[in-house]
Amino acid sequence: MWACSWVISVACLLVLVAVWHRVYSAPSPRHPGEVVLTADDQATRFLSAHVPPPASGEEPPVYIPTGLFIQSARFEGPHTVQVAGYVWQRYADGLPPDLERGVVFPEAEASTFREVYRTHQANEELIGWQFKATLRQQFDYDDYPLDRQVLWLRLWHVAFERDAYLKPDLAAYPSTDPTALPGLDQSLVLENWQVRESYFSYRLNKYSTNFGIEGYVATQPQPELYFNIALRRSLLRPLIARLLAPLVILVQLFVLVMVIGSDTRRLEQFDIKPGAVIFTCAAFFFVVLVAQNALREEVQSYGLVYLESVHILTYFVILAVALDSVLLVARPNAAIFRDYDNLWAEVVYWPAILVVLAIVTLLVFR
Repeated sequence: MWACSWVISVACLLVLVAVWHRVYSAPSPRHPGEVVLTADDQATRFLSAHVPPPASGEEPPVYIPTGLFIQSARFEGPHTVQVAGYVWQRYADGLPPDLERGVVFPEAEASTFREVYRTHQANEELIGWQFKATLRQQFDYDDYPLDRQVLWLRLWHVAFERDAYLKPDLAAYPSTDPTALPGLDQSLVLENWQVRESYFSYRLNKYSTNFGIEGYVATQPQPELYFNIALRRSLLRPLIARLLAPLVILVQLFVLVMVIGSDTRRLEQFDIKPGAVIFTCAAFFFVVLVAQNALREEVQSYGLVYLESVHILTYFVILAVALDSVLLVARPNAAIFRDYDNLWAEVVYWPAILVVLAIVTLLVFR
């Protein structure tokens, strides 16, 4: 029985390790319909395909090369990020002289821009701004702590009412390979996160209003430029801060299961009374509850996150151990206790826990 117990437990552990490794080493996710830009001709083809031709008498669309350099990024909360760096644009000499200069981060809760340089080179005007923006974005924490997040900056031209479209200034980067992290400072640090990729992309968005602009078709998808930073959570902190408490309690509960039984001499040797087990389980319950509340306060997810399955399972194990201790007192002459001295609970303990965790993991990351 013990051999079967350990074989099942080890097999479930291997399944958990394999699934965690597959999920953690998987490529960064992409937004549905997103077109990643690594060459100028990709941006040209995309804009040619999705920018409508001008009507008779209207000015032709204008394309403004735009670049970004991120110096710092910091999570201010589960859904708030503060980003700072530089943004620049190149305006060809032949563009309309009344065309405004500048960019907008439409998803920013607050943003500031300060012009730091302006020069004329190669028949065009180059303007650079230093910026700082606080962004509010909806991140998905359901897979915590194996979750991946993509921090993005959506860019609009400041002259929103005109046919001005942004193109990524890819020539300004030595490499546009996303894994080379173009546009990011090499000393960029994001606490508890690993930066996997950075890249420009286009997405097609449409809105439920024309913003009061005559001739603007709200239902027509508009190509919009994004700068994306793909992140992977570092596992050390969540495993120590959020998983250690329930795991220690599960081990302590197993020790209780090994000690309690029909052998009164063993109970006296460890100075354990069946009634005291109930109070111990109650204390463990509140410890797990505090740990789960701390986890929910950190991620502030609307539903249950993956790691909470360990806390919920621990609640049921606590109740099972308390019920086991009560039955040992209430039904001491039952064959399952008299003949095997609670051996069934000891043998089933770890396989039951690990089988449930393996099933939940496979269902979440199938």
